[in-house]
Amino acid sequence: MLDVGDLINGLLSGALYALVALGLSLVFGVMRLVNLAHGEVMILGAYMASVVIALTGIDPLLSLVVVVPVILVFGYVLQRLLFTELLARGLEPPVVAAFGVSLLISASLAQIFGGTPRSLDAEYGRAGVELFGTNVRWSAVITFGIAVVLIVGTHLAVTRTQWGAALRAASSDPMTAATMGINVKHVYAITFGLAAGFAAVAGVLVGVGFSFSPTSGTGYVLIGFAVVVLGGTGSVLGALWGGLALGLIQSIGSAVLGGEYRELVVYAAFVIILVLGPFAAAARRRIADGAHRLGAVR
Repeated sequence: MLDVGDLINGLLSGALYALVALGLSLVFGVMRLVNLAHGEVMILGAYMASVVIALTGIDPLLSLVVVVPVILVFGYVLQRLLFTELLARGLEPPVVAAFGVSLLISASLAQIFGGTPRSLDAEYGRAGVELFGTNVRWSAVITFGIAVVLIVGTHLAVTRTQWGAALRAASSDPMTAATMGINVKHVYAITFGLAAGFAAVAGVLVGVGFSFSPTSGTGYVLIGFAVVVLGGTGSVLGALWGGLALGLIQSIGSAVLGGEYRELVVYAAFVIILVLGPFAAAARRRIADGAHRLGAVR
């Protein structure tokens, strides 16, 4: 039976999905690269946080001060050394390379840490708070706030800063942007590094609220792709709306069909969106053309 609690939990879960999708959307929007390694980079951030916490005893959220810069640099270097040259050869080589990187990260994590699931211990990961009559975990509320701040902040940076203008120029026409003095390769690498940093934030938040293992990235990256498709490929704010919508769809579906269908609902929605997306786009174009002709007649 669907109630207000299901909707609240759906929105809170959707915020995490939106954060997972943020880096995917940013990379695809700028470079047209389907980054299959995004989920593994996210889990790499969670494991790195566990090491930092074990060495220093600091709070998982404070570990982001160390984890995010390291993962950001890792993403920047990975883009400059691997994907920059592959992108010049077409769309397929970088996708294959990203898949190879995902396997390498996953296998390395399994070799170093083993396959036993672990989590990042924090009081707010267990404690609850009442929200509109529903008891939810503090970690979910914190995740919601962080996701909204990062997504809105990224949108403002892309649309209202000089760096955002350079990024948009490099995305729409790299050759023209290069002739205008924009270092396109550097812009690409910064974008990829930021996406990796966002993935690390998502990984740490996943580690606080849930358990993770070396293979956990696959499920999250599939959800991330569903959010990107639902919210609009390449749209930063679309990642937020798409994530919240997918969280609601998942929550409503599991309430109606049963909790065992929770993941199935997400993947079914993904397939439906992929199938109906081109038809919806064509319908919008026909409506726009009709309105334009109607206006011309009048």
